[in-house]
Amino acid sequence: MLLASFLVFLLLGMPVAFAIGAASLAALVASDQSLVLLSHFMYIGMESYVLVSVPLFVLAGEIMLRGGMTRSLTEFADMLVGRLRGGMGHTNIAGSVFFAGITGSASADTTALGSVLIPAMAEKGYDRAYATAITIASSVIGPIIPPSLTFVIYAMAVGGDVSIGQLFLAGIVPGILVAFALMVMNYWISHKRGYEKRTTRYSFAEIVQITLRSLIVLVMPGIIVLGVLSGNFTATESAAVASVYALVVCFFVTRTLKLAELPSIFFSSAKVSSIMLLLLATSSILSYVLTTQGVPRYLAEFFTSVTENKYVFLLLLNVMLLAIGTVLDLFPAIIIFGPIFAQIADGYGVDPVHFAVVFCVNLLLGLNTPPVGSGLFIGAAVGRVKLEDLIRQVRPFILMEVVVLLVLTYVPALTTELPRELARLLGW
Repeated sequence: MLLASFLVFLLLGMPVAFAIGAASLAALVASDQSLVLLSHFMYIGMESYVLVSVPLFVLAGEIMLRGGMTRSLTEFADMLVGRLRGGMGHTNIAGSVFFAGITGSASADTTALGSVLIPAMAEKGYDRAYATAITIASSVIGPIIPPSLTFVIYAMAVGGDVSIGQLFLAGIVPGILVAFALMVMNYWISHKRGYEKRTTRYSFAEIVQITLRSLIVLVMPGIIVLGVLSGNFTATESAAVASVYALVVCFFVTRTLKLAELPSIFFSSAKVSSIMLLLLATSSILSYVLTTQGVPRYLAEFFTSVTENKYVFLLLLNVMLLAIGTVLDLFPAIIIFGPIFAQIADGYGVDPVHFAVVFCVNLLLGLNTPPVGSGLFIGAAVGRVKLEDLIRQVRPFILMEVVVLLVLTYVPALTTELPRELARLLGW
């Protein structure tokens, strides 16, 4: 009843959050359980101090976006990689790496960078669907590199031995690897199609000016990560610090914001945050239904009956998560399946930090895969391209991201060594 009704609601075009809630309601009715549980678990799904960081991180990103920080980051990215073949594509990818520290959101990355770079790439001779494909493919870097709302939600859902600070550090190398893999594919396609590269050079004065403007923006993720790791403030408090820092920079340093714009910024941040929190609330009900129906036990029995080897388990898990990511949005998938699979992975002896990164990166690929992939629909709207053209152009980049996922899966040191070494150096 749960799965059938959920798929029917999705096919009818119902928003994912409402489809999850309605399917959970149908399952409660079918199993003759009290409907009071609906409101009870919706409340539990949002009753967490950590979740206060969601609207605050969204607010910080919104302030930076309205304050025109996108241009300085794209100039900085172009200065670094623009002279390579397919320079505008490399700039798009590198811009996503830098922009990741501002919002930690794939949709914000697509909207902010895409609105600027997609038209610019089209003017330089790039296929518009290809420019959009690069934008949405690189947007998944945002939720990997710290500060990451994805890891905040995961840590809240799973708890245990995994801290937000550890996950922030563990996401740095994977995010850089994804960017490098996308650049390799962009270089190959650009060489094959004869796309441009920047022939002019920046003067020394321009390099200094662009670098200083960018550093003002890039200081913010450093404040967040170092503040959390040092214990000076929690992830929630770091989000508040980031919002204040963004306001100070945009009002007093760059002077790109006006007081009259604040109500619009607050309203937009509240709207985006409400969508995320509603997803978390309805996902909490679905998680309860799955637990009461014994799904965690069935999954554990399935994996142990197939293999006792943790590497085979990780391969099967990747296949299963890739399938889940195609029909379920990111945050609901984390809330519903994170605690289940984390417990199973612990039984196989998988490092919890390593598992968290593999789990989240895997589900992030679902942002750009049909039928639910929100990245595809946002990208098609921002780039003004047909969805089928976009799907065709994004496939090579998804393939590269899957390769990176497999590397991360079977080389745990890429995700665990940086948090471990820093903890050793600081005596934690």
